[in-house]
Amino acid sequence: MGDNNATLFGMMPGQWTPAVPLTELGDDLVPLEIAGERLVAFPSGAEDWTVLLDRCPHRGAALSLGRLLPDGVLQCRYHGWRFGAGGQCQRVPFNDLNDAALTKIRATAIPSRMAAGCLWIYTGTATDSEPALPDTLQGPPRGFGTYQQEWNAHWTRAVENFIDFTHPPYAHRDTIGAYTRDFAERGGTAHIEIEERDWGLSMMNFMGSRRFGFRLDWYAPNMTCLHFGPGHQLHVYSIPINATHTRVMTVRALPPGQDQASWEARAAGIDHQILDEDRLIVESQPGDIANADAEISVATDAPTLRFRRWYRQHVLHADQPQPVTRSTVQ
Repeated sequence: MGDNNATLFGMMPGQWTPAVPLTELGDDLVPLEIAGERLVAFPSGAEDWTVLLDRCPHRGAALSLGRLLPDGVLQCRYHGWRFGAGGQCQRVPFNDLNDAALTKIRATAIPSRMAAGCLWIYTGTATDSEPALPDTLQGPPRGFGTYQQEWNAHWTRAVENFIDFTHPPYAHRDTIGAYTRDFAERGGTAHIEIEERDWGLSMMNFMGSRRFGFRLDWYAPNMTCLHFGPGHQLHVYSIPINATHTRVMTVRALPPGQDQASWEARAAGIDHQILDEDRLIVESQPGDIANADAEISVATDAPTLRFRRWYRQHVLHADQPQPVTRSTVQ
C-alpha cells in the first residue's frame, strides 16, 4: 500500500487503549482519531467491529467519507472499492478481478476488541496480546458505564495528574482533597511506596502514620485505578487523540440491575466537577513530559518519575533512561 506502518501511532505505539465508549457505536461508520492517526470503525458482525486506517489503499481517500452498505461492507466514496471485515477488498468496480487478485488488496486493519464498556484498539497493525484489565473491569463488555471529557493537553500530562498523590489538597481543595488539606497545611509529610507489576505500578501513599494510606494502580499505558475502598474503584483513561488533545474517560462497573443511561448520568454528575478541577491545571501545562527539562522534582514525585522513565523507554525508545528533570530535591 505504500504505508510505512513502523511510523503509525508515534505518540503511543504498540499499546492497547480504549478508543470510544460502546454507547457511541451505532449502525454506521464511526470516524476516530487516536494518537494522531485517523481511523474508521464499522460494524462487521453481531457485537463485532472492524477498525481501519482512514485511508483507502487505492488513492488514499478517507474511507470515513464512504458509506456502509446493507451487507456490512464499507464502500469508498472515491472509486467505490468495497472493504469487509478485517479490511479485505471485496470488489473493485470496472475491473474484472478474480478472488486471488482481490485477496492481495487490503485496507490497513487495526486490531480491536470490545471490553469494559469501550471499543479498544491496538496502536499497531498486529499483536498477540490482549488489553490488560484489572478484575474490576472483567465481565460483559456492555456492563460498564462511562463518562468522558476532551482536554486541550498532551496525554502524558493527564496520566501524571491521575497518578499524583499530592495535588488533591490544592487542586481539589473544596471537594475530594478537603480531608487532607489541613494535614498538608500543618506541615504533614507523605511517604510513597511503589511496586512494579507486569502491567504497570501499584502505589500506596501514606500520610503521617502508616496506618492511613491511599492506593493507586497504573496500568500501562494510560489507565489509573483509584481505590476508594472495598468494591469501590474508579478507572480513569487518558486517551491520546493527537499532540494537543486527550480524551479523559472514567469507567465504572454497572451495579446489578442498574440501567446504563441512569448510571452514566449519575457518574457524570460526580465526575464532571472533579475532572474540571483537574482539567484547569493540566491544560495550563506546556507540551508533553519529554520537554519538561526545566521542571524540578521532589520525593513525592516518585510515581510520575517512574512513568516518565517508562515513557522514555517504551514510547520515545531512548536506549538509556535519562533524567527529564533539571534536578530532584530530596
